[in-house]
Amino acid sequence: MRYFELLNEYKDLLHADVQLRTQLQAIPKGYVTTKKIAGKDYCYLQYTVQGKKKSEYLREEEAASVRRAVAQREPLKIQLEELRKDQLRLESAARILDTGLYRTFLFLKQCAEMDALPVAKRQEALRFSDAMTALEGLCAKPETDRSLQLWARGEGSYTDIYMKALVHYQVVEGMQ
Repeated sequence: MRYFELLNEYKDLLHADVQLRTQLQAIPKGYVTTKKIAGKDYCYLQYTVQGKKKSEYLREEEAASVRRAVAQREPLKIQLEELRKDQLRLESAARILDTGLYRTFLFLKQCAEMDALPVAKRQEALRFSDAMTALEGLCAKPETDRSLQLWARGEGSYTDIYMKALVHYQVVEGMQ
């Protein structure tokens, strides 16, 4: 495959994207507010779920750490936006330079979505996948099943599994 530098830069951007999204998933959404009740201050984490405002009481000892965590959210979101702009720049270049490279970028982007899934949801995704392939009368190779189980436990990369299969079936060219 030509354009290894572009490919490697894009893979690095996707990896950073997944890591930032994983960090964001661990940070509570919303903001911390203080309410004075009967002369005493009480802290609450406030956030919106499906258009409705929710409040969670925060114990005094956890309020400061939740405040710090919530404050980290905005800078991470800004970093993520910058990464996404760089990804789009590389995708545009790939579209012009080489359609095969562009297609590889799109496959890698799909894989990044799977790698960004919280580990708690991966087993559910795998069960759905198994059900769909069973309906089609297909089954994965034992090696692929083992790799997918590792991914579901957070011990492997979906990108590695999927791209290996695409190279094997000559959908994309081999990558370094």
